[in-house]
Amino acid sequence: MTDPRHRPFTISLPPALKERAEARARALGLSFSRYVNRCLEAELQGHAQILRDEEDAFDLARAVERAREFMLRKRDSIDFEDDVARILETLPVSVERFARVEDLRVDFLCTAGDRRIAVECRANVRRNYALTLGQSLLLSATAELDAIVLVVPYLDGLDPRLVHELEPRGIVLTTPDRLAESLAPWLTTE
Repeated sequence: MTDPRHRPFTISLPPALKERAEARARALGLSFSRYVNRCLEAELQGHAQILRDEEDAFDLARAVERAREFMLRKRDSIDFEDDVARILETLPVSVERFARVEDLRVDFLCTAGDRRIAVECRANVRRNYALTLGQSLLLSATAELDAIVLVVPYLDGLDPRLVHELEPRGIVLTTPDRLAESLAPWLTTE
């Protein structure tokens, strides 16, 4: 049934592109229409720059707008990491920021005795679930870490598929107010 707020219309697609898009929509558990809507919404909101216009590169107003959006996201991300750093400094761990773990970098490497815990911060985890999941999986594959803790501003509204993928791998998903509690199992001495 069509949503009464939506109006059907026809678009032309090459058959191979249509097949690939339909397969992607199915893999995401979306109808083809909803998939196309989400792609358009993402591009129009600036979450994904699907179309690149050569003239756009020389549109200084648009360049400044994009730079401002990027710099505000970067500011929020760094501020969030700073908040997490202040919490970590109160715990009985040594903390190294932007530490190397094998050939990767982590936001924080916490060491408590012989235990090494990676703490990754995601100020806007909803922006890219796949990236968050991929980074977590890469870290969980390293032999150098005893735990991975992913810190997000809030848990409400997170895609349950992300939680479903992280939990069985022992990757802890937490918020700053619960960070100390989430790290506690690795900080206790036996």
